[in-house]
Amino acid sequence: MTMETGKLVAEAEAPASTAALAWFDQIRALVVTHDLPPEPPVYDLLWRYVRDEHHDLSLAVDRAIATGSLDLPTLLELRVALIDGITGGEVATLVEVVHGQAKALTQTIEVGQTNLAKYDRALGEGSSALSTPLEAAALAQLLENLGAATNTMQEANAKLAADLAIAVSEAKTLSVKLGAAQRAAVTDQLTGLLNRRGTFQMIEDHQKSAREKSEPLSLAIVDIDNFKRVNDRFGHALGDDVLRFVAQHLADSAAHFGGSVGRLGGEEFVAVVPGHSVPAAAGAIDQVRARLAAQVIRNAVDGSSLGRVSFSAGVAGDHPDDTASTLLERADKALYTAKRMGRDRVVPDRS
Repeated sequence: MTMETGKLVAEAEAPASTAALAWFDQIRALVVTHDLPPEPPVYDLLWRYVRDEHHDLSLAVDRAIATGSLDLPTLLELRVALIDGITGGEVATLVEVVHGQAKALTQTIEVGQTNLAKYDRALGEGSSALSTPLEAAALAQLLENLGAATNTMQEANAKLAADLAIAVSEAKTLSVKLGAAQRAAVTDQLTGLLNRRGTFQMIEDHQKSAREKSEPLSLAIVDIDNFKRVNDRFGHALGDDVLRFVAQHLADSAAHFGGSVGRLGGEEFVAVVPGHSVPAAAGAIDQVRARLAAQVIRNAVDGSSLGRVSFSAGVAGDHPDDTASTLLERADKALYTAKRMGRDRVVPDRS
């Protein structure tokens, strides 16, 4: 079972506006068929679904459609569990816990300060008493008071030390959890690359660094050619394997020229190429394309061939007034030029 490169490049790509209308038609059909309210949260979740931007969401919606349970409550539950939770819910919860523990620690320190003040007063009173001659009984009483105050302070110090040790341990645990939650918020679950949110942040970070160093920066949008055919012919499970394979190929290749890779959604990826002009970056990405197209992908389970997989890419250079969105927009236009020219190629932006 072989998919030749020639077959992958046969169909002409629809313009971006046509693709968007096709997604809208799919969303409208889902809304009408399942009697869903045409509200922004519903539209947003279905937009993610038809574009396959979130793997677990796609599987969950597929299951709901298959079982006839795609309704508003189900969609809202999916949004809370898979979208809102990933983009900040867990992080917000952990931050709330951190604030609570900081408040508790502040109270512990305040108690310690109060005990210290009491001990300081006791020492001051004892010092004043010792400045005058004392009877034996009065001296004994003073020593007893100072001893009691010292014992109280030692106990308070021991408790404070124990509370601080617990707080330090909990802070370390929370720091690890918070870091994991923050990483999950920007990580694509299917490929392990940065997700759309993380990709935009990555682009902005590279733009800031390049401008501070007065160095060139280029960006490529990579789109797997005819990916729908892969899903239709081999199924979504193997289609996911192809996405992971291409993602790993891009990430490994980008590492050689100091680049970073993220997934925009569906079969679209972004590769940031720092320190490269547009022609140089286009050349580097084209080498990555050629190495991928030269490989025959096989099913690791039974050894069957999925044929060759190619991609098209558009490359744009960062301008001083660019945002992440405008840079992506110019790279996207170059990508669709590559698609119209027959796919399996890299086209640089000329603007």
